[in-house]
Amino acid sequence: MDAATLFQPDMFQADSHGRSLANDVNLGQGVHLGQQVTIYPKVSIGRRSVVMDGAVLGRVPLSPGTTNRRIESAYHELVIGEETVVGCNSVLYTGSRIGSRTLIADLASIREGCVLGDGVVIGRGVMTLYGCHIGNFSRIQDQVHLVGNMMIEEHVFIGMGVVTTNDNDIYCSRFGGDAPRLQGPVIRQFAVIGAHATLLPGVEIGKGAMVAAGAVVTKDVPAWTVVAGTPARYIKDIPHEWRQQVEDVENW
Repeated sequence: MDAATLFQPDMFQADSHGRSLANDVNLGQGVHLGQQVTIYPKVSIGRRSVVMDGAVLGRVPLSPGTTNRRIESAYHELVIGEETVVGCNSVLYTGSRIGSRTLIADLASIREGCVLGDGVVIGRGVMTLYGCHIGNFSRIQDQVHLVGNMMIEEHVFIGMGVVTTNDNDIYCSRFGGDAPRLQGPVIRQFAVIGAHATLLPGVEIGKGAMVAAGAVVTKDVPAWTVVAGTPARYIKDIPHEWRQQVEDVENW
């Protein structure tokens, strides 16, 4: 971590609204920036997007050497699509791609290496960790924790307060052992995760499956089924008429 290189005094241009923009920032036509916005190098923002007060775009990850995962403290491209809204005091790290017409609500955090599709909704206070992929039109409600190396396909709904995890070998990874790659859950198209459910590392939630509120998912959930409980168990199949209605949806 070389702070002198990362934060050179002539890197930014400041204005009377307290905004600080790196010299190479690329702003599309009609972009609105609120007060006290900070934009680091290699950030591009598409036309008519809105960045609200206090947001930070293009932040580099930093570590004093005490974290287990190796951190690359370097600027990479952060690309934000057209007509996207970034809420107040949200933090978007470097090296991610955000689609068009996506909403990132107040106080959300998007770590490095994430990919968000078009029409995605990220609720207030959502934590999206490194390498997370979120498909088009998926909706993540407030206070959800999306763990690193996680895949969420299109049209997924995740309820408030859901927690996901990616490490079943915490002793190995924490104390320097030979732990496998950390792998978050995979959530397939049209799946629904109820409020305050917990998904354990590497589980796959099948297409159109429904996880009940408060469930703890310890193993894969088959497509078009409902599970509930701790640990989550099969309850029933999704009714055929519901499935047909969902599969006919092209754009939520």
